[in-house]
Amino acid sequence: MGFAMLSLIKIAVVIFSVFGVTWIGYATCVKEYKKELAQGKYDLELWQEQISTNEKSHIGKVLSYMAFALLIIMVLGLFTAGVCFKINNKHISINGNTVLVVKTGSMSCYYDSKLEDNYKELGYNEDLQFAIGDVCFFEEADSDLKIGEVYAYNSNGNLITHRLIGTQEVKDSEGNVVKTYYVFRGDNNPNQDQVLVTRDSIMYHYTGNKIPGIGSLVLFAQSYTGLWSLICMLVIIISSDYVIRRITELNEERVQRIGCVVSEQN
Repeated sequence: MGFAMLSLIKIAVVIFSVFGVTWIGYATCVKEYKKELAQGKYDLELWQEQISTNEKSHIGKVLSYMAFALLIIMVLGLFTAGVCFKINNKHISINGNTVLVVKTGSMSCYYDSKLEDNYKELGYNEDLQFAIGDVCFFEEADSDLKIGEVYAYNSNGNLITHRLIGTQEVKDSEGNVVKTYYVFRGDNNPNQDQVLVTRDSIMYHYTGNKIPGIGSLVLFAQSYTGLWSLICMLVIIISSDYVIRRITELNEERVQRIGCVVSEQN
């Protein structure tokens, strides 16, 4: 069974477990409230609220429903993003582009002024830098790699996004090139990457497009702590909405009964 399927099963188990525990607790609260309502404990409060109902209260309900819907969309969207990044080895594909979230500051700036001047003389693009928490968009790397561009290469299952600064050729005794390695370095690193990268390990080319900052939320969402927190939030929000709606229905039924009693007395 694949990692993605195991992750989905674990998430499903946690969702049902949290939902079950929360639902039992809320169901108990609703049952107790219904009992107190039948005893007339809240009759005066409900009737006074009914009398004072006006247009503003309806506007308030609409605004509260809109806020609730927005909250659900935000939490659900963040949860979905976290799950997608988690089961797809921390990257996803959108409209032909591969989306990665930056986890280190190795490409956030130049390591020193000497390196900056050197790269500028070579014509390297400074706009290809990105910071921790940025969401960056990559495309599939072409066969023709360009020195000075930023690529993502696979190193022991991890995607490293650094600048290509050169190549290293291995020649046989006759001087023929038998192997070419690619040398990378993070702009903010003191030295080049220690690993010599082969062409088949270079997967993506950075397009220069990014969304600053929001990746921090995605990084949190794809962590186990973040996923479980978002699951709990979703369950609590959805369950709370059901309980509020149920209590509202019970209150309306009780108000109708009170109204009938008042009408009979008049």
